[in-house]
Amino acid sequence: MRKYPKYKKSNLLGIEDAPIQWTEKRMKHIAAKKRFAIVDGPFGTQLKAEEYTESGVALIRISDLNWGGTIETEELKYISEEKSQELLRSSITIDDIIIAKTGATIGKSVLNDKIGFGIIASSCLKISPNKKEVEPWYLNYLISSKEAQELIILMSGGSTRDTINTQPLANIKFYWPSLPEQHAIVRFLDYKTGQIDSFITNRQKQIELLKEQLRKKIYTALTKGLSNKDFKSTALAWFPEIPKNWELYKFNAAIKLLHGFQFRDNHFREHGVKVAKITQLKADGSLDLSEASFVEEKFLIQLKDKIIKSGDILMALTGGTIGKIICVEDLQEEVLQNYRVGKFIPKDKRQLKKEFMFWVLSSEFTFAQILFLQRETGQPNIGISDFSKMFFPMPDTLEEQIEITTFIVNQKSETDTLISKYQKQIDLMQEYRTSLISQAVTGKIDVREWQPKKKQTA
Repeated sequence: MRKYPKYKKSNLLGIEDAPIQWTEKRMKHIAAKKRFAIVDGPFGTQLKAEEYTESGVALIRISDLNWGGTIETEELKYISEEKSQELLRSSITIDDIIIAKTGATIGKSVLNDKIGFGIIASSCLKISPNKKEVEPWYLNYLISSKEAQELIILMSGGSTRDTINTQPLANIKFYWPSLPEQHAIVRFLDYKTGQIDSFITNRQKQIELLKEQLRKKIYTALTKGLSNKDFKSTALAWFPEIPKNWELYKFNAAIKLLHGFQFRDNHFREHGVKVAKITQLKADGSLDLSEASFVEEKFLIQLKDKIIKSGDILMALTGGTIGKIICVEDLQEEVLQNYRVGKFIPKDKRQLKKEFMFWVLSSEFTFAQILFLQRETGQPNIGISDFSKMFFPMPDTLEEQIEITTFIVNQKSETDTLISKYQKQIDLMQEYRTSLISQAVTGKIDVREWQPKKKQTA
């Protein structure tokens, strides 16, 4: 892309230079000439969750702002018309820019192109643009740029977490091109980001398809094997039929569940031996001890059977991640097992391979049975008695178990490699998208005469 003919040295933080014809203005100078053109949402005491309604006036929260620059309407909350009149100060209309003012997503911005009248929540800010000064979509691109995001973080403050308030936002300075240039930049960015977003969406769909294909392959391997022809009915919804030479086992008949130790609050110290709680079991299958709690070393002697070792198979037995399972790898220290972390071992290694058992415990049919028992009992956790009510199909030879395990490991490795490749492509395209927006809204590239390439006809 070509550059502008002439630049001037910038005196703005984070920007080295700008096209010579661009003018320096504060955010408040491009806002609409009306009261509350830059405003935040109502204080928490002015609007409470119990005042939300099933329909009425849309309430826009941080969770409704997506990174694509628009509002997600699927999970919108609403308030009554009467309540909205009390909060008119924080109202929005078409082409207003809504910004996350606090939290981990501070600075995330969207252009409202869907809601004619709504109210922003206390966690948001709004800018109503003066359309004689700024193109709304240009303003949204500018606020989403790396330079603007860095300025918002710099101008934020708060006793417990970063927050950008109306006054600091209103006083942030940028260089602004003329309206015709803004329109040209928006046209360029709409086209380019549209291409990028389409590529990313396509890759994300491919990743989800790969995951679904792997899920089906694992389920089929664990319930039907790899080459079996003859099957028998089980009368169970989780696996209606299994190979004739396989047997249906209750979990507790072939697998032993060992609970950890129930440490009390007064056991924990600032240093010592690490304790693996369910929060240390990560979704990627790893044991993350970076934020583990500690107990005194004397527990290593008292609880020798609760020491976790490499190769151990662990599962979260309670909470929102119930059923999450990992196989511990390369553990270089002694770690103790907390009570609601379950350790699983085969009762007879001549009958059940540990590696096969891991995939059974990781399976969708095991997780489905856990959720079923939770609904039936109303309990937020599972234990030994619950696994006595659960079933799994088991090949009658260790050789077939090894064959199935090898197949699953190879399939997962191939799928993970492809997913990693696609994810790297997504990451690179997202970086390119961010860079392109920054270059365009800071004048690093001149797109005034840019035209999309014409499609070649055969």
